[in-house]
Amino acid sequence: MVDNIKKAVSAMCKAHPGGRLGMAADLGMSIDTFHNHLYEKCGSRFFTLKELERMEDLSGVSMLAEYAAARVGKLLVDVPKPENIDNVDLYALDMQANAAKGQLAQAQIEAAADGVIDRHESKKLMNLLKKTVRHQIQGVMGFMALYSVSDQAVEVFMSTRKGDAPSVQLEASGASFQ
Repeated sequence: MVDNIKKAVSAMCKAHPGGRLGMAADLGMSIDTFHNHLYEKCGSRFFTLKELERMEDLSGVSMLAEYAAARVGKLLVDVPKPENIDNVDLYALDMQANAAKGQLAQAQIEAAADGVIDRHESKKLMNLLKKTVRHQIQGVMGFMALYSVSDQAVEVFMSTRKGDAPSVQLEASGASFQ
């Protein structure tokens, strides 16, 4: 999990085939200019949103999205595409979800052993919980993508309506808000 934007840039550079030097070149910058933007030196501004999005595209990882989601307390989940999923993939997603549940359960046992959950244990438990939920959602969405008649089933989860969870559930069920 990425907890600050500079770590996100660093992770994107590591994922880029040419590293930081290649990322700078692909953005049309010298490595010195890239560093000036990253560290806000010599009167340079930080990267623009457009530059950050380009870095994410070039690196092939979703670190900017991960950072943005974490910043506002949201969970980022990959949405399986119907053309890219089959029963074997569903089984693998289910196994990943079960493994994550097991890791979470083991961490809970270890954290409770001394009767107190410290900050480090709490952070570990929250990360494992997010991992578990992410895998479970991916599994359900993959199932729906594979077996639904249209993309509408997956779109129910991808609602962009602002509001709390019950309002999204009502909207998905077709119930009225009035």
